[in-house]
Amino acid sequence: MNRISKSKAFLAVFLIMALTLSACSNFKGSKSANKNFEDNKYYQGYEGVDVRFSQSSALNKLYYYGNSEHNEFIVEVEVANKGSSMARGGIFLSGYDPNMIEIQGIRPDPSSNGRACQLNFGNMGTGKYDLTLRCDGGYLGMDSDLDAIDLSINNFLCAGSKIDVGRLGSALCGDMRFTRDANAGGNSFSYNFYNKDIDVEYANHGRLFISLSQIVNFEKNMGQEYILDADDYLFPGGETTYIPFNGNIVNWPPGLDQTQQKFLITNCYMYTTYASPTVCIDPSPFSESRKVCVPKTYTGTSGQGAPVAVTYVEQENTPRESIFQIHVKNVGGGRVYAPGAAEICSPYSPVRVTNNDLNIVLLGDIRVSGDLQRLTCTPGDFIRLDPKTNEGVVTCRYELPFSGLKSAYEAPLVVELWYGYEKTIEKSVTIKRAI
Repeated sequence: MNRISKSKAFLAVFLIMALTLSACSNFKGSKSANKNFEDNKYYQGYEGVDVRFSQSSALNKLYYYGNSEHNEFIVEVEVANKGSSMARGGIFLSGYDPNMIEIQGIRPDPSSNGRACQLNFGNMGTGKYDLTLRCDGGYLGMDSDLDAIDLSINNFLCAGSKIDVGRLGSALCGDMRFTRDANAGGNSFSYNFYNKDIDVEYANHGRLFISLSQIVNFEKNMGQEYILDADDYLFPGGETTYIPFNGNIVNWPPGLDQTQQKFLITNCYMYTTYASPTVCIDPSPFSESRKVCVPKTYTGTSGQGAPVAVTYVEQENTPRESIFQIHVKNVGGGRVYAPGAAEICSPYSPVRVTNNDLNIVLLGDIRVSGDLQRLTCTPGDFIRLDPKTNEGVVTCRYELPFSGLKSAYEAPLVVELWYGYEKTIEKSVTIKRAI
């Protein structure tokens, strides 16, 4: 089974969590199509996690003093979450000559193939979250020569989690199971929940997605990891942190007076896009009775506070179902990764990035608010973006729960997208010999 088919199914846990749903009064729909996604000021724009070289780094010019402690310097990176989703990611520093410059914690070894595993979302059963691991050179300290491994970890996420999931903490308590069977075709991972009573609205906006993906490790490929709160009513302005890289000029070519070195910052992170356009549900679309709404094409002209945007939603009603065509576009100027592949965007990752790792967006949540029914989507619970246009589309069908109803009504269509994202910046620095 290829990775696309493994990524097609969404978490059935949302169906379980939806048992606690009531009609969501905090979702605000617009009276007009053009303002449909823009009622909340926190869910606008196209930014996610922004990075820049800190002004305090003083990287405009460096000096080499020979065998001296004055050759030391700091590359400090400002990392700010300017979007509407909780973010978890890693910052990677590269681009410089490793023969001349040494960065603490970064030891590129061209002779080493390294060890890496990639998390892919797979098939689910009720109350069970199944994933697949693509591993190169083993995983979790396991010997890669072993043909069969069976590992169970009880109370995973119950304690000791490096992610503060707030109200999700006790709900995410569960058992993790990892198996490796080379003869059967690879590795598998499963997660079973103890507590099914999860606040679904609190779980949106990246909290559940990031909590469940802790097995993705941004530090193993020589990155520095961060977790940042979103720009929302709980944390207006979003969270900012500063990540330092301690450097030293260790070698200098004879006869060289000055040189240019480039520092490349790669930001790899996991993010979500949340949209809740108001749609018209009409069980009697051919009736000529007076109705409070008719199907329209809803557009998102200002984004949803994320680098991947729901640009517009087309709707068609039949007597048995409502059909939605959901259009998505990468508008952030970076690269989209399949969620489980986010960590291999590191410039030091031993895993080669393929087309199957890129331009994949998962439908993390897709439902009509107030109903615990998950929509059925084609080609599946993922969207592949065209690398030329950065656009993709998925068709989702909502089976009407009130088939005998003659009146139309409005309801929010909840769409949450899950993905990894990569963006890079660079800075050129002059280094002069001082002696």
